[in-house]
Amino acid sequence: MGGDAPADVLSFRDLGPLEVSRGGEPVALGGARLAAALSLLLLDAGRQVSVDALTEAVWGADSPARSPSTLDSHVWRLRKVLEPGRRPGVPSAVLVREPGGYRLVADPGTIDSRLFPGLAADARALLKAGRPHEAARAAERALALWRGRPYPTVADEPWATAAVARLQELRDQVRELLAEALLAGGAPERALLEVGAAVAETPLRERLWSLRMLAQHRLGRPEEALRSYQQVRAVLREELGLEPGPELRELHGRILAEDPTLAGPPAAARAGPPVPSPRRGPPEGTAAPRPAHLPHRTASLVGRERELAELTGLVTSARLVSLVGAAGCGKTRLAIEVARAVADRFPDGVWFVDLTAAGDAVTVLCTVVSALGFAPADTDRPADALRASLRDRRALLVLDNCEQVLDPVADLVDDWLAGSGALTVLATSREPLGVAGERLHRLGPLPLPEGDDDVTSSPAVALLLDRLAAAGADREDLGLLSAVVQIATAVDGVPLALELAAARARAFSLDEIAHQVTADPGSLARPGRGSDHHRTVRAAVEQSVALLPDDEAELHRAASVLPGPFTVAVAGAVLGGPGAEPRPGTVTADLVARLVHRSLLVPLGPARPGGPSRFVQLATVRGHAAHVAGADAAALRRRRDGWTSALTVAKPPLGRVAESAWFDALDDDLPTLRATLQHLLVEAPSAEGVRLAGRLGTFWCFRSKTIEGRTWAERALEAEHLADPVSAALVRLTLAHHLSAGGQDDLAAAHLTVATGLLEGGPGARSRTVAEVQTLLAHALVVAGALEPARAVAAAVAAAARAGSGDADLDLLAQTCATLVDSGSGVLPGGWLPALHRRALTLGNVHVALLVAGMGVVAALRSGDAATALSWSDRMIAHRLVLGTSDGPVALELRGVATAMAGRPQEAVRLLSAARTQAGRNGLGWPAFEATPDVLREVTAALDPGAAERARVDGARLTLADVVDPPRTVAETA
Repeated sequence: MGGDAPADVLSFRDLGPLEVSRGGEPVALGGARLAAALSLLLLDAGRQVSVDALTEAVWGADSPARSPSTLDSHVWRLRKVLEPGRRPGVPSAVLVREPGGYRLVADPGTIDSRLFPGLAADARALLKAGRPHEAARAAERALALWRGRPYPTVADEPWATAAVARLQELRDQVRELLAEALLAGGAPERALLEVGAAVAETPLRERLWSLRMLAQHRLGRPEEALRSYQQVRAVLREELGLEPGPELRELHGRILAEDPTLAGPPAAARAGPPVPSPRRGPPEGTAAPRPAHLPHRTASLVGRERELAELTGLVTSARLVSLVGAAGCGKTRLAIEVARAVADRFPDGVWFVDLTAAGDAVTVLCTVVSALGFAPADTDRPADALRASLRDRRALLVLDNCEQVLDPVADLVDDWLAGSGALTVLATSREPLGVAGERLHRLGPLPLPEGDDDVTSSPAVALLLDRLAAAGADREDLGLLSAVVQIATAVDGVPLALELAAARARAFSLDEIAHQVTADPGSLARPGRGSDHHRTVRAAVEQSVALLPDDEAELHRAASVLPGPFTVAVAGAVLGGPGAEPRPGTVTADLVARLVHRSLLVPLGPARPGGPSRFVQLATVRGHAAHVAGADAAALRRRRDGWTSALTVAKPPLGRVAESAWFDALDDDLPTLRATLQHLLVEAPSAEGVRLAGRLGTFWCFRSKTIEGRTWAERALEAEHLADPVSAALVRLTLAHHLSAGGQDDLAAAHLTVATGLLEGGPGARSRTVAEVQTLLAHALVVAGALEPARAVAAAVAAAARAGSGDADLDLLAQTCATLVDSGSGVLPGGWLPALHRRALTLGNVHVALLVAGMGVVAALRSGDAATALSWSDRMIAHRLVLGTSDGPVALELRGVATAMAGRPQEAVRLLSAARTQAGRNGLGWPAFEATPDVLREVTAALDPGAAERARVDGARLTLADVVDPPRTVAETA
């Protein structure tokens, strides 16, 4: 779907998050309901969709009945989005009303999901016809359309599941086709890269494993092929209880027998030029293309296969393509390969113009003229002569490193491309040219390893391994692989930094290189001779920074103390010198946007729905920023730490609805919070660090970061002698809470004793903040069965309430702690609970309401009342959601027991599996309720093994939001 579309032509990118564009410009759909309606219409493009089906797509199958006029109003809004220029009274040409429903009218060539099957069929036919190079290109063009799961927001709706499943299956088949074509075309290296990523995503497709084994065998690595067979055999037996099928078994036997017929095409075929595409090659009878005037590169392009395929299609359909990205991301290298790949489609030649040394309009023009070998007849007006020469030439010009001469390059290109013509320009720059019709392709660093994926499937790791192997390193060394991952991560996968790190391998061990790049990735430099202008990482970034105005350069330096994703709020706080006020949000937002435009900041989007956008400096850029910040770094850290401290101590009272917004704010800038704690507790231990650690307990608890919270509390203990008694006591109480929640109440007791001594006789004994932490601790102790320490904590809270002279909030905490101890002692305070629950909600304390609801569930379970237990469970889970957490192992465990008591064993297994998974993830003890093990055995035995296993696997992915309706307000839960 590349190319400059006419201004009124709609294009639909639906192989991934749904995107609509008109004439190449994005179209905002205006909400989830309209997007759902359009998704259904696209799935049935060209066919009528009934009113009932559209109504279900917009409001759901279980929604109340809607009048036809309500749907019509949504259709009217969708038409306004798709046809903004349609005059009143003129029938819609896109969304046609027919008796009984609506029909979307669109050229199948403008819908990715309709293009995809055609390209897949082309690839299959070309491969069958013995044309593997063309088949591979067709498969790559198809896969370039794929951006993720189609229609992700509605993919699990009944009306979409079958279509989405078909598309996903077809995508998997195309990936297999691509690997087959690459193997048939003599490119087992590329085939292995493609198959590696596919196997990681779909490990149960036996055909992929066969192709992987064949590629490994043809690369002269039969041992790896045999290991792959053992791996797939283990996967199939564990997941399906099956042995490999006949194809895998036969291939395994042939590899063992060293069957000579498994050899691929000869080496000469592998090195041959690509066959021109039947769709886009020059017509028969035309002259052969001229040689490509491109720099020679001996090293292979690694990790950019997807981008290469996308840009190949874009450059052959658009007249101006700008490849934009940060310094060192490999724009030049990729542009050269793109130009080489499409050279056969430009009969008048492909030319590379290096603008690194150009400084103004005159030198830009001279550089272009020199690179083209053009001798203008009219020497007084060389620009006009060059334009006239280029006007009708079917040629490609690669203009490299345009950022320092952006305006003169933009003027030239605008002049060349005005009106009709055949010239195509591919520009590389750190910011767009800003010329009409420009198609942008943003290039980021190479992806790093994620989760449990095979690290060698990461393009960043693959590039570094390739360059290290060229330097003589042993790729099979596991120690090497560990260091490679560390190096790749330390430089954020920036290709230039990876290349320069590999170049050091002849002088240093990989462990030494890993230490060097972790300390300062900007220090990497190219050893020996060479003309590459990127001789050091720092110099590459400096070329961008040197062009910045003062205010943008200031933000560039200031962001160096924000080692991770950050929001505009904290960026504004670190701007300015000592004593300066934080910048207004609008001013900072403008500066951030300008640095994103210049590829010096990377936009990441919000961390959560409705949250603020986040941005990050690449490690190489941050290394430069820290270097130029110099002596100002200490003042910048103080401003960062001051902002974090102010946010932390602004914590709302425990259980208030506002507490969830406070949690969100901390989560949005979590890397900054961690950097402050690291500075104030580890690098320069201080009383302020202890103060912060003592006030973050609820955040770590409610945002499922208990293990991390315990680690920071333990660090704070090492500096508690610097802090005031209240802060030191809060750290001890917080640590006791974490330990008791993890089933280590014996270790918690020692911290409780010290905290009690620190508070005795001082103002902290009457502090509401202290009472809140004590309430959390009392609950954890009761759940752990440590009733005597819990009773002592409850007595301390009661004393604080008496000293508080009628403070209603302290009274509520004291009554809650006393009730918790009674509940743990076997007293069933059923009559007390509704009144205490109402009082908590009246005072706005949702956390106390949550604790009371939990006691209500336990009391009902012990009395055998499943219905009441489930009713209290609804409230318990709703309260946790209001407080902004998706994890709740105790809540899920209690609900699982109640569900079992209600006679629903499969749902009970699912809930108890979720509870156990979340408890382990958060370092909490399991189980929390004494009857849980027996209940789990009973409900598991009540199911056949397959159903029990499915419920267990499904439960491991469950969140609280999947269990009950969306959270209600405090008033609704009363």
